[in-house]
Amino acid sequence: MGEEKNFFKIGELAELAGVTVRTLRYYEELGLLSPTELTSGGFRLYTDHDLNRLVVIKRFKDLGFSLEEIGELFKGTKIGESKKQKIDASYFLLQKQLEQINNKITELKNSQDSILTAMGALETCKNCSQEICPATCSNRKALL
Repeated sequence: MGEEKNFFKIGELAELAGVTVRTLRYYEELGLLSPTELTSGGFRLYTDHDLNRLVVIKRFKDLGFSLEEIGELFKGTKIGESKKQKIDASYFLLQKQLEQINNKITELKNSQDSILTAMGALETCKNCSQEICPATCSNRKALL
């Protein structure tokens, strides 16, 4: 027996994904997403697979990828019909997301270290007896 599909109209898909219908149409215009089927009346119908693709697009956007970069990632993945092709494509996209998350973690850790260093400098400034910080003070850069 074939796989049963849930179909969503564009408004339903937008609501499920937390985006606007306009966003979906824009993604379609860019080639990032397309309806699985069109009804005889011209209504766009989307499936769970389309919803999953939209979730991946949103995740990449949240990680700072441009829509153009996301499009290139999708072009670089062969999403075929076989189980192996689907697994390979999904793995590739998840790997790219993980790389970007690890880069963000590194950036955040560096920011955290800078903030902690500045806070330490300000603790030193609290105990300083001078009212005006001299130009030669190494802690001066921590002051706003």
